Amino acid sequence: MISNDHNINILKDLITKSVNLQMQSTSDFAFLSGSIQERTHESIGVNTLKRLWGFYAIAVTPRESTLNILARYVGFRNWEDFVQYHSTPEQNDASHIVLSNHISSRSLSTGDKIRIAWNPGRVCLLEYLGLETFRVLESENSKLKPGNTFHASLFVEGQPLLMDYLVQESSAAALYVAGSNGGLTQVELL
Repeated sequence: MISNDHNINILKDLITKSVNLQMQSTSDFAFLSGSIQERTHESIGVNTLKRLWGFYAIAVTPRESTLNILARYVGFRNWEDFVQYHSTPEQNDASHIVLSNHISSRSLSTGDKIRIAWNPGRVCLLEYLGLETFRVLESENSKLKPGNTFHASLFVEGQPLLMDYLVQESSAAALYVAGSNGGLTQVELL
């Protein structure tokens, strides 16, 4: 049987990676508290988070309600589901919840701009046209050119971007993958 402390440490590691912070300053904990509120519509105070991460020199056992909120923050229904998932021997890294920086086209408004990048040194500025359609505004070191349009529903840092219905000049629509080796290195809403 895996200890509760072990599962709490896994949860804290997932959250730390999710927010990409070291969790070593009050501002880190304030940011996490705000992010939890934004994502789950539930709140955990800065001091509670500091105690859980060992920022204070006192040992604490977190309440199950706190663990439930944190488990929901990383995509689980509750703490029990999180523990069960991480205690299953068959569980492996083949499938996992995405915690990376990402942008869904559903969260965008027409006219929004995003910047994506992938190796080696490719960068594109995109404009959202609506209905999961994007237009390339600027392009550096990429086969994509300004004026090209394509469909995409999700941009995830660290994952390749699948572009459907890419239209380039007078060529027929095509399927295109950006970042097939290593995924996108930047996904930023401007």
